[in-house]
Amino acid sequence: NSAQIIDFLIAENRILRNKFGKRVPLTDADREELVRKGFPIKKWLGNICSIVKPETILAWHRKMKRDKHNHTDKRKKSPGRPRKNKDTVSLILRIASENARSGYTRIVGELKKLGHIVSRTTVRNVMVEHGIPPSPKRKGMDWKEFLSAHKPDRWAADFFTEEVWTLGGLVTCYVLFFINISTKKVYIAGCTPYPVASWVSQQAKNFSMWLDDVSMKCKYLIHDHDCSLLELGKVLEPQGVKIVKTPVHTPIYNCFAERFVREVRETLDNLIIFGEQRLFRTVKCIEKYHNHYRPHQGINNTIPAGYDYPETETKPENVKCVQELGGLLKHYYAHKKAA
Repeated sequence: NSAQIIDFLIAENRILRNKFGKRVPLTDADREELVRKGFPIKKWLGNICSIVKPETILAWHRKMKRDKHNHTDKRKKSPGRPRKNKDTVSLILRIASENARSGYTRIVGELKKLGHIVSRTTVRNVMVEHGIPPSPKRKGMDWKEFLSAHKPDRWAADFFTEEVWTLGGLVTCYVLFFINISTKKVYIAGCTPYPVASWVSQQAKNFSMWLDDVSMKCKYLIHDHDCSLLELGKVLEPQGVKIVKTPVHTPIYNCFAERFVREVRETLDNLIIFGEQRLFRTVKCIEKYHNHYRPHQGINNTIPAGYDYPETETKPENVKCVQELGGLLKHYYAHKKAA
């Protein structure tokens, strides 16, 4: 019976060995166990051992005897100074990535405020290990930091196009608009089939006057490298406006303007427009709805131009709806009965 059990185990071991492939990964604990149990039966190892050769087990045994006398096993258990915990490393990387001008000493001070005591060398080693260069060589202010640092006075400008029907057929009209990145308030300047320099220059002057009328400011204007938009800088820069151009072919850096264009397209794609004047009245209607009636998720579902919210819940029979553009734009409000 014992011989049959051994034959079965040998066959099972051979099958499992073939499933693993030529090389089976072993740990130091695995090697030690094989040596301990295989050395007493070394005469029969050639018949039953399929993971390694008998000579390999003997070599492991000789190495274990040497390590016992030179204390190699103790050095493995005590690798020296313990590594910093993951929370400390995570905070070092976060502070370094979010503060491009902070050096090692500044990061050490910030960590001390958080109860993490580290040295400048530790901060340096962690940053080098993760490929973060020191302060002078790290990147400067990125687009996210720039947009956050200048919230109230940031504006973006862009064109979008719409095909309108005229007596001569379909004509492409260009619509110029400005959007405040903080409040999401929009100003549609105008539309034209020919956005020449003189027309764009006049729209820039109109935008400047409109800002005065609504008591708003513009310190930074973001737009792409469209040649038609170059005239904006010639008019607005003498008034203290700094023009910030997005990288080439990267509309994501002007994402607020792109999002408004998508909003406009949801309406225009359901209309057939005849004439340039009709297009202008339509986009002005969209502008009014956007500024005065549409809640925006980016500003906590509030309305850019402000809104007189009711103090109590409105009953369904007192809810009224105003429709624009044939029902494409709907505004719900609480109807107040006359006293």
